[in-house]
Amino acid sequence: MALFQNPFFKSNSNDTEAEYTKGVVSLQSSRFEEASQHFQIAASGGHVSALYNLSIIHGSGLISPWSFDAAADCWYKGASLGHPSAQSSLWMLEAADRGGFGYDNLAKMSSEQSNRGQVNAALMTCAARFTDVLCKKYGASNDFIAYEIDAARQSDDEHVRRFVERTGLSNDVTTGGLDRLIPGSAADQITDGLNQFSVAQLRSGMDEKYVTMSRCTVVGYVIQKSVYGSMSKPLLGVADFLR
Repeated sequence: MALFQNPFFKSNSNDTEAEYTKGVVSLQSSRFEEASQHFQIAASGGHVSALYNLSIIHGSGLISPWSFDAAADCWYKGASLGHPSAQSSLWMLEAADRGGFGYDNLAKMSSEQSNRGQVNAALMTCAARFTDVLCKKYGASNDFIAYEIDAARQSDDEHVRRFVERTGLSNDVTTGGLDRLIPGSAADQITDGLNQFSVAQLRSGMDEKYVTMSRCTVVGYVIQKSVYGSMSKPLLGVADFLR
């Protein structure tokens, strides 16, 4: 996995380094939950490369629950401790978290990504957190959620239907969401921005089922952060979502 690069950091603790090495071996065998557990132990021992790898595991949904907050936390910590890749890309996360990233940037970067075989951790983390920031900033969460879930309810895709069930939202909350969106409103513009992101993913060569899953997961994150969050189940990672 090219994303997980050779470590720039080596721990002075043999035990910590051994846990990191076990994590790398687990990754190479696609045992992602096991890798995460080893990296968590190594990270608790101060292994900066383990922190960075955890940000990728969480951000790209390699395990369940899919946690963008855990990804961002590891990203911030990795950068503060000097990990070069975390530092060089930190501007993306900072921009997303202050609501200044822009869907045009997300779309452009998505269309240019070279990793076709998996979801891009950094872009997904930024897309989810940026969308939530905008929804909160402009009071658009309810209309955005109603629109997205009303549209999802009409899908024939079994994975989308199961996602809707996991949100725990009743028909009363979302029925008519497609019709209530006011053209030019904040919710309308946020939905259009997410459309841009999805189209860019498709144009990059990403399989449609991954694009659909990505959109559901971003919407699910916004729901988790909304007044409806207590109703929703944890976000599923890629394998569990598509199972």
